[in-house]
Amino acid sequence: MTNVKKDYLFYSIVILFALSFMMMTPQIKITNASFIIGPRSWPYILLTLMISLALFGILKNYILSKKMKMIEPGELVEEHEPEKTVFKLSIPMISLIMLIIYVLLLNVIGFVISTPLFLYGISLLLGQKKQLYSVIFGFVTTVVFVGLFSVLLSIPLPRGIGVFRQLSLLFY
Repeated sequence: MTNVKKDYLFYSIVILFALSFMMMTPQIKITNASFIIGPRSWPYILLTLMISLALFGILKNYILSKKMKMIEPGELVEEHEPEKTVFKLSIPMISLIMLIIYVLLLNVIGFVISTPLFLYGISLLLGQKKQLYSVIFGFVTTVVFVGLFSVLLSIPLPRGIGVFRQLSLLFY
């Protein structure tokens, strides 16, 4: 089975998965209708996003397969990029280690401090060349999550302990 067919199969499974859960979503009971976005809205939003991204993936694969057919077989030169490593560990392994450290530190130093640090590190690890972009990405993403979860949805985020708790109380 070619990679294109595997991608089509994967995206089809994602669409079927999302559609099956979308059919079950109306069964969710609404207990408090005072919020604009209720318990039924989130699944609809996320499942619609999943379907949209899967359809985008199918379209992208279709366009790429048409372009590949237009290129003559002799023109295709396959460059094999060596696997990137840091401290003799692969990038996915380091990402997993960073995620574990982030989760362990989340309750100690709080969401407001640990999240920008984690996002900064992971974006550099994944290949972002400009550090300023990584810093901006970390802070903007943290502000969006704090605004969305703590302020809009009233879902508490970890505040940390001691000085870190006092610092996070300044933000939310």
